[in-house]
Amino acid sequence: MNKRFINIWAWPIVLALLTAFGLLAALLGSGIWHCLTWAAMAIPLLMIAYYWLINKTS
Repeated sequence: MNKRFINIWAWPIVLALLTAFGLLAALLGSGIWHCLTWAAMAIPLLMIAYYWLINKTS
């Protein structure tokens, strides 16, 4: 695989997998799975907010 491809798409792929895990955990699990769902769905939102705020302040 091209190293440039990995550099560009590594984090978007990780965030997509994390989101997919969160959605599946919410649909199929209960109990502790709902806590994992909240964490899995919050991480991409926190990253969006972080980079949005950095871009806005610079």
